[in-house]
Amino acid sequence: MRSRHVVAASLLALAACAPGVAQAQAKSHSQPALPLSEALQRIAAEWGAPMNIDPDAVRGITARPVMNAQSEREAVAQATRGLPVAVSVDDAGVISIVNDIVVTARPNEAELNILVRGATSSSRLGQSLRDQARNTQVISAKLLQQQQAQTMTEALANAGGLVVNTATVQGGVGYSVRGFVAQGAVNGLPSASNSNFAAGTTQSLANIERIEVLKGPDAILLGGDNLGGTINIVTKKPNAEERLYVTADTGSFGLIRGTIDANRAISKDDRFSARIIATAATANRNFGGYRGDEDYLFAPSLRYKNAVTDIIVSATLSNQLFGMVPYTLFNTTTKQPFQLPQGRRLVGDADQGVQTVNTQFNGELTQKLTEWLSVVARVQHQDTSFALAQYSPFAVLNNNGLLLLSTSGVRQTSKSDAIDSYARIALETAGITHKLVAGITRTDTAVKGLYADDGSMFPYNFLTGARLPALAVKFGNETGTINSIQTGYYGQYLVGFGPIHLSAGIRHNQLKTKGVITGRRPSTSSSDLGATTPNYGAVVDITDNLSVFGTLAYGYQPTFEFERLGNRLPDIETRNAETGVKWDLFNKRMLINASWFSIRQNVLFDRDPVNRQFRVAVPGQLGRGIDLNVSGEPLPGLTVSGAFTRTDYRFLTKTANIGFVVAAQPRDIYNLYASYLHRIGEGTKAGLGAGLTGRSSSYIDSVGLYTIPAALQANLNGFLSVGRLDINIGVRNLFDRENYNPTRATSYVPLGEPRTWRFTVGYRFF
Repeated sequence: MRSRHVVAASLLALAACAPGVAQAQAKSHSQPALPLSEALQRIAAEWGAPMNIDPDAVRGITARPVMNAQSEREAVAQATRGLPVAVSVDDAGVISIVNDIVVTARPNEAELNILVRGATSSSRLGQSLRDQARNTQVISAKLLQQQQAQTMTEALANAGGLVVNTATVQGGVGYSVRGFVAQGAVNGLPSASNSNFAAGTTQSLANIERIEVLKGPDAILLGGDNLGGTINIVTKKPNAEERLYVTADTGSFGLIRGTIDANRAISKDDRFSARIIATAATANRNFGGYRGDEDYLFAPSLRYKNAVTDIIVSATLSNQLFGMVPYTLFNTTTKQPFQLPQGRRLVGDADQGVQTVNTQFNGELTQKLTEWLSVVARVQHQDTSFALAQYSPFAVLNNNGLLLLSTSGVRQTSKSDAIDSYARIALETAGITHKLVAGITRTDTAVKGLYADDGSMFPYNFLTGARLPALAVKFGNETGTINSIQTGYYGQYLVGFGPIHLSAGIRHNQLKTKGVITGRRPSTSSSDLGATTPNYGAVVDITDNLSVFGTLAYGYQPTFEFERLGNRLPDIETRNAETGVKWDLFNKRMLINASWFSIRQNVLFDRDPVNRQFRVAVPGQLGRGIDLNVSGEPLPGLTVSGAFTRTDYRFLTKTANIGFVVAAQPRDIYNLYASYLHRIGEGTKAGLGAGLTGRSSSYIDSVGLYTIPAALQANLNGFLSVGRLDINIGVRNLFDRENYNPTRATSYVPLGEPRTWRFTVGYRFF
């Protein structure tokens, strides 16, 4: 690996750290852009100081202009900023200019290791997981590869305290963390949601470098809508390592998938690199008997990286088709889900599901201007279309199999443009370290929904069966459009003295929206809402391997709804208090992160008893619990990843209208995965991986009448690597347990997967 040492820009910091030198020189120096050799000689003559110049290093290069330089060092720094030369200063103060030490992009640790220690893209302060004053969990691409994970739901089974909500009649997928709403982000930027799909839930895992699960509200990152946490999905980046890796998968229900990952440097100095990831997958059906999932992805990216500049541009073009989420109904008489034969559809034919077509462009610039100042700018454009065609169950009319079904379906398009730009200052004064961040985020989103003209609701008995009316096909006469502009101004400060590190941040967020409904009941609405949210944190290093931390963070979700008297309902606000420990073990090959937390939400909303068309605000809810994460390689060849979260929920006020228990939120969520890879010969390795995921029972309704049973799933993988060939054989739900996913409706109880198998072959061409 090529070294990452000093560059010309470092001299500005050297000059700033030597005020005595600057003050002793009672003059300033300016000069135009000249050949670098001549420019340096003029600077040396101006101050009459010796300078070592490598003629090969400066040949053919034009210097930058110098403006009002107060010292020789500052003049050299200005003249060489951004140029391919390295500048150093010895103990005697003699400046040397030599060939630049080339810095190239390397593969991210998340693609190589289970434990990810480096800075996360969700931390604008540039902090590593170990240094953050919060419980953050990172799910690496390496872990997902070993587990043969293929969907975001499978990937997030590794996250403690997180529930993926698939129980929506409109086919959507959302997140909750520790029992509260969590928002999605891609590369640290908010993205448009699709119908009831949270941002990022349909990302293809083939292009995911890591998933950052940020627990607890953090309005500094995204603004609103992240009451319980944030799921930040980071896509893969180019690097200078030459690589062509091809994988082929097959498995249950006719699964066939092929993936190509090609990466290499495209310039002689290895500073420019390119990567292309492409995947295509299809299946005959899903385990519920609906259409098989299809996944098509093409993701090219380019990167330029040297010692002070890192530029990444990428595109993600995808087309995904998902069969309807297999589900059953809850029998309120037996208080158990209806039993369905495996592969039997509850309602309708096999060709039901959703299609999402997504075009996304990302750009990111990180520029180190001086040793103490860096700027970062990130942009994202996303254009998505979403279509759902299925018979959606809205209510169970009786326990003899009678349902209320809808044929309406959904059509929606969404466009989103986001930019996040900030400056970061890092310096040290009198033994105290400082990091300051100031920035701005703006997101412009336009979402257009098309309502069905020929949709209807009708009763249907799924036990006896009957002829079904056709699904809706006429869309467009009635539309609903929401345009929004979210602007956030934020600042963060991190100060460290000795073993103590204190942080504080604040963000003011302004959200402007305009909604227009056309058709039979046209209407127009608009709003302009703002909020300011702070957060605070502290990390104290007890030893080099043990730290304690505490955080107090706030989240909010603006409310656009009005109660019957015309007053706007209050915004939802959450407050997260958390304290815990971070402990490095086995020479820092393993990290344990354990914490106690308390999240309080101020209000909930209930139907107005006077006029059921409106809602009223009622006291909110509280979640308190413990969170334990462990990840790393305690012994050579042995990797471990696990999480356990226990949350005790309660409403701030319990009434018959509000309820007595929090629905669709298991008290306990846990997972544990371990793998061992043993070298059995030159270039040959073999091993096993085993995982366990589960959750306790959860209520369907807030009164506590109906309960979804606890779930438990065991997975097993066998690995073999011979030279460049990799083989992975896996069995999911090894003991074929019957599992159900959390839900808030007796009419839609999502089924857990049965026992399935997968076989993956990968070959590294170079």
